[in-house]
Amino acid sequence: MLNSNTQLDLSKIKMAIRAGIPISITTYTLPHEMLEYMEMVLAAFLEELNQSSMNEYLRYCLNELVTNSKKANTKRIYFKEKGLNIFDDKDYELGMKHFKEDTLGNIKHYMALQRAKGLYIKLILQTRNNKIKMEVRNNSEMTFREYKRVHDKLSRAQQYTSVDQAIAQILDDSEGAGLGIVIMILMLEKIGLTEENYQVVCENGETITRIILPINEKTQKDISVVSHEFVKIIGDLPQFPENIARIQKILGDPDAKMSEIARLISSDVMLTTDLLKLVNSATFALASPCRSIVEAVKLVGTRGVSFPVFFQTINGRLSMIYPCL
Repeated sequence: MLNSNTQLDLSKIKMAIRAGIPISITTYTLPHEMLEYMEMVLAAFLEELNQSSMNEYLRYCLNELVTNSKKANTKRIYFKEKGLNIFDDKDYELGMKHFKEDTLGNIKHYMALQRAKGLYIKLILQTRNNKIKMEVRNNSEMTFREYKRVHDKLSRAQQYTSVDQAIAQILDDSEGAGLGIVIMILMLEKIGLTEENYQVVCENGETITRIILPINEKTQKDISVVSHEFVKIIGDLPQFPENIARIQKILGDPDAKMSEIARLISSDVMLTTDLLKLVNSATFALASPCRSIVEAVKLVGTRGVSFPVFFQTINGRLSMIYPCL
């Protein structure tokens, strides 16, 4: 097990690779420094295996999976604090109504409770039998509803032929569809791998997400090509914190135009998804679904729900992903 309080110990990584034993990193609150350390270990691990071409893809997967694990642990703490049974469908629906705004607006409180409860997030890297295995574990076992939702996302991801198509259809779905998982699956499919290389299982009280990549010449060449496309896809998505700052600034301008606000929101996939989910929710009770960002901005701005509510949720999510901000 590696310790993020020390400098990166390459000798331990080399020894683990040669012995085929797992490298394990555990955290309870996932501060930004820990995420950076995990990324450094992953990069060193892949470099030692001469598989640095996989780094961009697996680093993205790492960020996505540990953030999801952190949210899952926070959910358990929140439900217990509210006296709700997360395994009961009615309690689950009730708890999820205010989960984001309640927890993400007070994330330090919930992170402290997670640590006290011993809810962890664990990264495991291992190479054996000419394969690379990356696992992200958390000790909050999924409910049946959560398990079904994840596997529904995996099934949907296999129906898309491109990231552009996935984004377009996700934005048209008021329920959302997990863009991060979709991107991960699409990249696996592009190098000829299948759903067997991406697994989500529950074992011994843990939720385990596992990515397995073969080490061979063909995979190395294919993932090298895909990585260039992958970097472009991720690069084309606006930087989340900067975009938030720009939108917050324009919202403070009394002369700001709805069209300008809509333009900034529409340039960010996550913001667009959240805004469309909000206006298409039961809160607005629209006769027909809203598909236009401009119309969504007008609805939020005129219905009294207003942007402060919307951005309280967004800012909370930001704190989850970038705890130091």
